[in-house]
Formats: sequence, structure tokens, C-alpha cells
Amino acid sequence: MEGVLDDVKDLKADPFKLLVQSIVDYAIYMLDRNGFVTSWNAGAERIKGFQTEEIVGKHFSTFYTEEDRAAGLPKKVLDTARKDGKYLGEGWRVRKDGSRFWASVVVDRINDGKGKLIGFAKITRDMTEQREAQQALLQAERGFRLLVQGVTDYAIFMLDPKGRVANWNAGAQRIKGYTPEEIVGEHFSRFYTPEDREAGVPERALETARKVGRYEAEGWRVRKDGSRFWASVVLDAIKDDDGKLIGFAKITRDMTEKREAQLRLDESREQLFRSQKMEALGQLTGGLAHDFNNLLTAILGACELALRNLGDSEKVTRMLDGVRGSAQRGASLTKQLLAFARAQPLEIKQVDLKQFFGDVTTLVRPSLRSDIEVVTEISDQLWPIDADAGALELALLNLAFNARDAMKHGGTLKISAHNEMLEGKPEGLRGEHVVVRVSDTGSGMPREVMERVFEPFFTTKTFGEGTGLGLSQVFGFAKQLGGAVEVESEVDKGSTFTLYLPASRGSETGQMRMNGMKPRGRVLIVEDDTFVAELAADMLSELGFESAVAHSAKEALDRLAAGDKPQLVFSDVVMPGGLTGIELARKLRERFPELPILLTTGYSEQVAASHGFPVLQKPYELDALADALGNLLKQDITAH
Repeated sequence: MEGVLDDVKDLKADPFKLLVQSIVDYAIYMLDRNGFVTSWNAGAERIKGFQTEEIVGKHFSTFYTEEDRAAGLPKKVLDTARKDGKYLGEGWRVRKDGSRFWASVVVDRINDGKGKLIGFAKITRDMTEQREAQQALLQAERGFRLLVQGVTDYAIFMLDPKGRVANWNAGAQRIKGYTPEEIVGEHFSRFYTPEDREAGVPERALETARKVGRYEAEGWRVRKDGSRFWASVVLDAIKDDDGKLIGFAKITRDMTEKREAQLRLDESREQLFRSQKMEALGQLTGGLAHDFNNLLTAILGACELALRNLGDSEKVTRMLDGVRGSAQRGASLTKQLLAFARAQPLEIKQVDLKQFFGDVTTLVRPSLRSDIEVVTEISDQLWPIDADAGALELALLNLAFNARDAMKHGGTLKISAHNEMLEGKPEGLRGEHVVVRVSDTGSGMPREVMERVFEPFFTTKTFGEGTGLGLSQVFGFAKQLGGAVEVESEVDKGSTFTLYLPASRGSETGQMRMNGMKPRGRVLIVEDDTFVAELAADMLSELGFESAVAHSAKEALDRLAAGDKPQLVFSDVVMPGGLTGIELARKLRERFPELPILLTTGYSEQVAASHGFPVLQKPYELDALADALGNLLKQDITAH
């Protein structure tokens, strides 16, 4: 007990001793004038493994490696500290168990009050982990430097903040022809063509990289010998930890051969395309002639019979229904062609599939031969989808017609639809989808035909039997909705086409309707085709509007300038006389900003709509016209 109290008294009397003894991250101990250990702290015990009683009185050379002792390093350490007052160094040292560690060492000379040497103070720190990390970093930097220098397919080099070359790899020398001695310190603009330098392209490249952090481009660059090569260039801004720009990293690749090969390939493709285009035009022309001649035959025949039987109202009605049906089929075919010309966008609305399939099945059955049985399996709880109902109807009709042609001797056409939650298949689709399948028991397809079945103009039918657009329309329709279409087929065992259509994410929209009838007013029709203008006037009359007709945009402007101001202007887009319907609408908007304007076109709804005016697509029927007017006037428009 007395010994413990004495130690406590000693520590209280010498707080510095308490401090040194408490340090465990540093080995702090004393040596006498000859290098023998005279004191030992807890840090020395932890780092070197010796207990105090084991090491006090031993020479400090015990901690050195055999090779360092053989080289006389311990003596040199003491001699340096004795002469200079201090020794600083790093090196391998040895623990009690024989293991080595990397030590940072400080040895200070200790003098008495008269300046006489009485010993040395020694501080050692274990730096093994730090050294290993530093060595790993140095090795990584060395490896990266060797990697960059060894790359020969890319010119990789640094620029200073002003654009001067700071270093140069072997790839840069191979591609651009300069040795490091020739180019380091020179401005990188010397790689640019004279015309690019005159246009300030190098400066813009640096400025772009400086502002946004990166610049990418392709263009002609110049080698040392003056020859040009097509380069792909990336320029990255390099900043320090404080965000200050310290230079740019530049990577250049010679793309000359690849570019020339691409140009040759493009030329070959263009020649092939021209050849295929002529072949496709022949197929398309024959197919269209066949389809439209059928439609025109039905229309002309029905009109002639109606004129011969004006007194038979029932027969006239039947004939007119036939004319209307044929015209609708012609409109669908035109819409299909415009979609492939990318001039006809889909009119996306929410479609109630339960009602839709009831209608489309009624349409499909009469379109098939009597020896084909139609079977439907439609779920009662189908999710609605956002689609163009006309395009969906056309897609199913195309699949049905394709099935009909595959069943030369009759068979079964099956149409099914059900909800399905997709998990990445097919084609990465996920979430709620309606899956529609159209199957037949026809001749099926070999694999080489199945792989091309969705290509535009590809057909196995004889010349004049079809356009080759039907199945590609189905493919394009599914893709435009964000869905997919797949086909499974085997020769003599039929085919199955599967449509994956995303379920609607919005609430049911429908057409905007306002309750209550209001007085209608007068509409100015601007239409150069006299018969179409008369039909529009008759339709407007059915909807309760009076009409006036102008056969050109100029005539319409003259009418309004004379004070003849209607409630609404209904104008065709394409008209003779140098002023289009869009230009007319602009002029009217400037002069009469409150005047409602409705445009109509048989070509590109998208062109007109992009100018900010509502558009009614030709051909249109009475309900479509009523809906368009109702949306524009915020009224419920119905036929009287």
C-alpha cells in the first residue's frame, strides 16, 4: 500500500512524467550517452512489445534490423544527434516478436545545465499503415502513368488553364506526329485547321469546358506534317479541391478510317434504299390501286343504284350506308399512309375496351369469309387504355385480314384480351398492361418470314393483293403507345399476334360537353373545293349554324374587312392563291384576337396544330365537327 502511495506522490510531484507515461501512440523513452535505454513509456511498450523491466538497460540498437546494425546505423544516429543536436529519419524497426514496422524517429540530445551531454530523448511513431497507403498511392499513380503512356490509339495529354500543352503520351505522338520536346509548352490551337483557328473554334472549346466542365466535338485536325485527320475530341476541365481551374484533360482519337468507312456504308445504303424504294413504290402503287378500286367500285355502284331507286327510301338508305362505310375505309387507309409518312399523329384518348371490343367484333365478322369462325374471349374487367381508337381498330382489322388471308380453306380466328401485370418482359415493359391476342389456324410462317413480318412493304402476297403496310402499321401503333407486339408462328399450325398495350394512367376524359343549348350564330367557311364547302355548310346547318362561304383566304379577309364578322371561321389549311389557312388564321388573330378559328386539313394535323390553332382532321363526320365546335365555343353542339 505504501508503494502505491509513493507512486501517487511521485506523479503528483511530476505531472510531466504522468503525461509521458499516458501516451500510447508514441514510443517516448530516454537513452544514456552510450545509447542504453534508461526509461520506457506505455507507448513504447505498445509499439515495440517490450515491458519496462525487459528493455531498460538494453542498447537501443536492439530495435534495428540486422542489415542496419551491420551498416552501423545506430552509431550514426547517435553521432548525428550528438553533433547536430537532433536526428530525424524513417526506416524499418524490429519489435520484440521479430516483426517489422515502419518508424518515424526523432532523437534529441539532452544536456545538463552546463551544456554537458547526459543522454538522448527518443520519440518513435509507427507509420506502417500510412506508408502502405502512400506506397499504394504511388504504385497506382505509377501504374496510371504507365497506362496513359502506353496507350497508342488515343492522344491523352494535359493543357494548362491557357491551353498550352503540359504533357504528351505515346498515342499523341503517334497520331499527331510531335515528340514531347517539340510540343510541350505550345498552344493546342496548332492542331486545328487554319479556318477553324480563324473562326475561333479552339477558344470556344476552352470556354465551353471552362463553363460547363466538358467539351465534345468531331472535326478535322492537323498533324505535324500538315496532313489532316478526322478527330473525335473530349476536353474536360480539371479543378483542385477548392474548385479552382488548374488545367484541362484532352483526349483525341483518330476517326478518319471509321468515318470513311461510314461514308462508304452510307453511300451503299443510299443506293440500296433507292433500289428498294422503287420496288416498294411498285408494290405500294399496285396495292393501293387494288384497295382504292374496291372502295370506288362500292361507292360508284351504290351511288348509281341510289339514283335509280330514289323512290325506294329503304334501298337509298342502304346504298348511302354502303357509300359511307367505303368512305370510312378509304379514310382509314389514308390515315395509315399518313402515319407512315409521319404526317399524321395519333389522336390519343381514353378507350373503354369492353365497349370497344363489342363494336370491333361486329365490324370484323362481316369482313371475313363465311368459312371462318370468329371466337372471342374478352375479360369483363379490362383496364382502359390511352390510344387512338381508330388506329387500334385499324390494327385489329389488319390482324384479322392477315389471318383471313392465311386461312385459304377456312378456319378459326380467335380474339382474346385480358389484364396482365408485366415484370420486364417483353422488351422491358413493366406495370399494368392489357394483352390482346389474335390467333388463327392458318398456314403459319417459316422463321425467315416471321423475322421480317413487321417490315414496311414486306409481303408474301402476290402483286396487287396488298400494300405490305398492314402488319407494320400494327407494329408502329404498339410502339407509339409505349407497348410492344410479338408474333408466334409455325408452318401449318397457325399464327398468334400479341399486343401489349399500357393501361391508362388518367381518368376518363371524353369530349368536353357543356349543358344547355345556346343560340348558334354564323360560321364563315373558307374552302376552295365547292362541293366540300357545300357539305360543310349542310353539316353546320344540321348543327344549328348559318353559313357563308369564301373560296380563298383573300376573299375571307375582304369579307371581314368589309364588316362581315361571323361567330367563327372554319378554314381549310391548303388553298390556292398564295395564302394558306395557317397564314389566314395568323392575320385574323392579329386583327380579331377574340374570333374563334377552327382549321381543317386532309394532310398534316400536326403542322397546323404546331402553330397554336385547333385542327379537325379530314375526312370528318357530323359528330367530329360537333365535338370540335363544342370544344372551341364551350357549348354542347348536337344535331337538330
